[in-house]
Amino acid sequence: MSGSVSAYRRLWRHRWVPSLLLVGVCARVPLQAYVFAVLLLAVDRTGTYPAAGVVTAATGVGYAVGVPVHGRLVDRYGQTWPLLLAAGANAVAFTGLLVTAQVRPTTVALTVWSAAVGLSLPPVAAAARALWSQAIPDDDIRRTALAVDAMVLDLALVVGPLLVSALSVLAGPGWALAGCAVVLLGGTLWFSVLPPSRSWVPARRRGSLAGPLRSTGIVVLLAVSVLAGALLGMLRLGFVEFTDRESTPATGGLALAAFGAGSLLGGLLYGARSWRADAAVRIRVILAGYACGVASLALAPTVPVLVGLSVAAGLFLAPLVICNFELIGRCAPRGTLTEAFAWGITATFAGSALGNLVAGLLSAADASAAVMFTIAAGFAALAAAVAGAGSRALGRDQSAASVVPAAPTPRPPLTPPTRAAEKAAR
Repeated sequence: MSGSVSAYRRLWRHRWVPSLLLVGVCARVPLQAYVFAVLLLAVDRTGTYPAAGVVTAATGVGYAVGVPVHGRLVDRYGQTWPLLLAAGANAVAFTGLLVTAQVRPTTVALTVWSAAVGLSLPPVAAAARALWSQAIPDDDIRRTALAVDAMVLDLALVVGPLLVSALSVLAGPGWALAGCAVVLLGGTLWFSVLPPSRSWVPARRRGSLAGPLRSTGIVVLLAVSVLAGALLGMLRLGFVEFTDRESTPATGGLALAAFGAGSLLGGLLYGARSWRADAAVRIRVILAGYACGVASLALAPTVPVLVGLSVAAGLFLAPLVICNFELIGRCAPRGTLTEAFAWGITATFAGSALGNLVAGLLSAADASAAVMFTIAAGFAALAAAVAGAGSRALGRDQSAASVVPAAPTPRPPLTPPTRAAEKAAR
């Protein structure tokens, strides 16, 4: 335990770390809450769940499409101006959505503005992860920073929807969405003016439309992220399906909260110690443990047992996210680090949609929650196999090329006349 405390104490002593963590909460809690707020607003204004589902899906699709573009702009021009411009555009999109919801709340109009909100969301999460990789040179301390970053995300997943629910009950879903917009704008502006963000210098990159996708390691990690996202998409519906047959669907939130609590604990323990095994090995072990933990959910006979097993299964989520962050920092080609993290977000969103689709089809076929949990565990096992097959690409240490702002100009090869001259001189 003393080693754990020491790791977090060393991280906290780094200049600007407290500010970066606090601004991370302000800029990222709304990212986890606004989708829920859009859903509540759409239900309130359209009165139908299918229409609300279309409007809400537009925000997720917009974000998944837009975040790699924003990430590429950050990698090319630095963090300050791309973040400020995205924050301004996002404020306009939120305003348009709120005004439309009051004046002309048609499904088409709400969908267009929701997509605009998603497309313009500032890539604060990707920018912060890229900043950790460059601002903290020590591998162990950087791992602890990434662990805290993952735990901030876990907290946002829990706190964001709770705040939206409370504000919606007290003042209405429009005010909840407006609160998300204001906090997100303030957090993004705060992050973009912090000295570490303003001084962040993107590495020189080679011209390529593929960006980070030209790295085999990044492609492997994106495949892992898709499968891990599919697992989460399956679990959400699986929890509701299980509790619906045992008591009420609302109690599925208890299992989901327990899963998040396990993730918080796992991230805290993982980030507090040093690891001898390389990250390319660790990610396979974590995925194997993840598969076993999720598979155990299929054995739960009652809701209380399911909640307890969910804590154990969630222990592997945050370590997987942290290890994935480490490997992205290693495998991203020079000058593409922020975009690489952004593509990871897109892959997770795409995987979650895949998991929702598969779970919905299984539910329509009257499959049990145990079947859903088993298939979800299969996604983790398949991800472990993918990581194993791509272990050589993941083990290739490219971190220096990813985080060093600039490199000496390589010496050009000697031309034939120069070689001849040197031969003559000898």
